[in-house]
Amino acid sequence: MTNPGLERGFPNSLDMLHRKKMTTANEGKKLDWETVERLDWHLWILATLLIFVLGVSLLSFMFPTTFWMQQEPARDRSQQAFFGFCVLLALVLVYLLQRQAMVRQLKRQLFDARTAAAAAEQEAASQTFFALPGLDQFRDVLAMEYRRASTSNAPLAAALFAAPRESPQALGNMARFLQCILRHGESLYRISDNAVAAILPGMRLSEAASLAAQVESLSGLSKETLEVSITAYPEESASLAKLQERLRAPVV
Repeated sequence: MTNPGLERGFPNSLDMLHRKKMTTANEGKKLDWETVERLDWHLWILATLLIFVLGVSLLSFMFPTTFWMQQEPARDRSQQAFFGFCVLLALVLVYLLQRQAMVRQLKRQLFDARTAAAAAEQEAASQTFFALPGLDQFRDVLAMEYRRASTSNAPLAAALFAAPRESPQALGNMARFLQCILRHGESLYRISDNAVAAILPGMRLSEAASLAAQVESLSGLSKETLEVSITAYPEESASLAKLQERLRAPVV
């Protein structure tokens, strides 16, 4: 028998999930602008201070030779060089401060853009979860698919994925993953504020268990928080009521 996971294109889904996990991990790190700015400011102060100290040290070595130990014609040229170096040092320090201010502004814009993108991604995931068809549609489609399966003696499976302690954003990410791997004719529903259910026509219990195992390992939710219930007609449930009962969803 062909592995249903391969039919569903899990390699592509794995790549997608890997990128999503990397993004989630990066987003999980607290974006603390004050800390980044403080460290960067310390570095700029250190660099500017070093340049200032080196410049002043060089000027202090030049000062006695320029003003005390030179004859008049040579002293004029040395003084011009001395004052020119003072002006150059001042211009360099001013330039560094201006560049630092511009770089700080650009980094702030990048930080704000990254924060906005992360917030938009979380909002999109939440909207994906809440945009799923609801409990009434789930009941109607489950009853319709059960009648179709019982008439044609075809298998029918259903899977419930509940995560009571997870946020709507996490559930939305799981829903996105499920939408990527469901085949034509299979459908996904939001049956409560912390659970989704999939109706899987033509799928046997073993195949549904394989799908559930893939979701448990690849959805991005920990096994401690994700509760999975699967059932199938006619292997486990001989009636529609039994099918709903075995999903163990109190709202069904």
